[in-house]
Amino acid sequence: MQIDVQQKSHARHMVLLACVLSFLVAATFVGTTTTSYASSVPGGNVSDPAVRAVDIARPAIVRIITSISGHLDVQFPSGQTVTFPQTGQGYQAQLSGTGTFITSNGDILTADHVVSPPPSVLQDAASQDVATYISQHPNTGIQASSAALVNQALNAGQLKSTAHYDQKSSEVFLSTDYTGPLTAKTLSGVPTTMHSTVDKIEKESPFDQMDVAVVHAPFQDTPGVQLADSSNVQPQDALTIIGFPGNADVNDLPQNLFTSSVNTITVSSIKTTQGGAPLIQVGGNVEHGDSGGPGLDSQGNVVGIVSFGLSSANSPGSTSFLQASNSARSLITALNLNTTPGAFEKLWDKAFSDYASSTVGHWHTAQQEFQQIATSYPQFQAITPYLTYAQDQAKTEKAPQAQATPRSSSVSSSAKAPATSWKALALTIGVIAVLVLLVISLFVVAVRGRKKKTSATPQNPVVPQNFRPGYPPVTPPAIGPINTNMAMPARPAPGQPGPMQPPVRQPFPGQMVAGTPPQGSGMQNNSLEETMRPWPCGHMNRLNARFCSVCGELAPQPPTVRRVEQ
Repeated sequence: MQIDVQQKSHARHMVLLACVLSFLVAATFVGTTTTSYASSVPGGNVSDPAVRAVDIARPAIVRIITSISGHLDVQFPSGQTVTFPQTGQGYQAQLSGTGTFITSNGDILTADHVVSPPPSVLQDAASQDVATYISQHPNTGIQASSAALVNQALNAGQLKSTAHYDQKSSEVFLSTDYTGPLTAKTLSGVPTTMHSTVDKIEKESPFDQMDVAVVHAPFQDTPGVQLADSSNVQPQDALTIIGFPGNADVNDLPQNLFTSSVNTITVSSIKTTQGGAPLIQVGGNVEHGDSGGPGLDSQGNVVGIVSFGLSSANSPGSTSFLQASNSARSLITALNLNTTPGAFEKLWDKAFSDYASSTVGHWHTAQQEFQQIATSYPQFQAITPYLTYAQDQAKTEKAPQAQATPRSSSVSSSAKAPATSWKALALTIGVIAVLVLLVISLFVVAVRGRKKKTSATPQNPVVPQNFRPGYPPVTPPAIGPINTNMAMPARPAPGQPGPMQPPVRQPFPGQMVAGTPPQGSGMQNNSLEETMRPWPCGHMNRLNARFCSVCGELAPQPPTVRRVEQ
């Protein structure tokens, strides 16, 4: 019993040891294939799918600066129509917004008011001149007011006006997420390869309708972002907007002007315009200059276009709205644009996915793919930090056995990962070997335990023939030969009492008197001796006797036997 307990305890210890060793070996194996990212990694926490999707999309985001020159005709209540400015030269203004490449041929999605400014731009510019004119001409039919009140009257339509744009031109600038750092000190110093003029507004919906536009600039093989179904957007969804807010323009250096800002916003509600176009109401940091920028879902697809915000003087905050991507998709469908990813977008998506991967040999794969992009697209200088980091990591990474060779522009983002390295294979074999040894050890321990248990089991004891349960075994005394020379006791004299003779008791049914063999039994002396045992009174009696056949003493009580359960 004790041996069995020890065997089970030893087996449990061996199983526990096997589990611990297996865990340690598995942890070592996993540790060799898991990549940890430090805060200094280009692109940030690229192991996060949402962050990775934004990083891939950022080179496709552009800044659009629209320059306008125009006049404003104001119709006063008196019936007069006056054109402002009265000097003859139009108002000059520049507007800034954001756009997104949606094809590889230079097609850009933006908000319509970014490339076709609404009348409010000229109304804001002319407000001071109109207020001055009213104060100098009492016959206009309107009381003299401040420029702010005049501006409100113009924007609300209480004071009717008509805007005329004499000149309107939009320039598209690639961001530093594509060009890399810029050393130019002014806009005129930016290389001409980094910007281009919009040559066509392909399709647009006015600001008071859907406020979306598709324009074209002469760029080739550009990065792009795909559009997703905006009907899947729900309240509390997290979106990411990329843009160029005016408040972030700390100075006029091109490096700052063309570095995009990334903000996370939350969907508050789904609304519609007066004409029934879907709107996505959001909460978060959305500012002037973000207009036209994309609202990206967690997969990096466009689901909204930043459009406008509402605020009041009595409210510290503001509410922002995005035009739904489905409104833009209707324009794209009407234009029959090919939004299939181009060669650059495929290579960039594949290379960045390998860069952010944790598979064995991914650093070698990423550095080769980044190098191919850097060679094929020399203007894409933003790839430099990624290429440098991948090269540094590849120096300490074991090269895979079969290195995948990057293909040409038809490389798919779903290409297979490189083959497992020799180190991973060796660790796998080691894990299997350790487990096999542990199984063999457990088997040997079990066999030895069984042998010990068998050898420790006691043999069946030899029961003597005269053993009777309840009585201790007794060896009957040997009966020697009869001594014929023994003196016979003298016969007592007449009248003298003889020696005391024990009374002779009649046996109970089934009981025999000592010295009187049962009739017809034919029992031999040796059989009689084997059935006799000494009593405390000193006389020999049969095993089943109840009274002593000599002195009549009651039979002794059998000893108490305690049974021990094994």
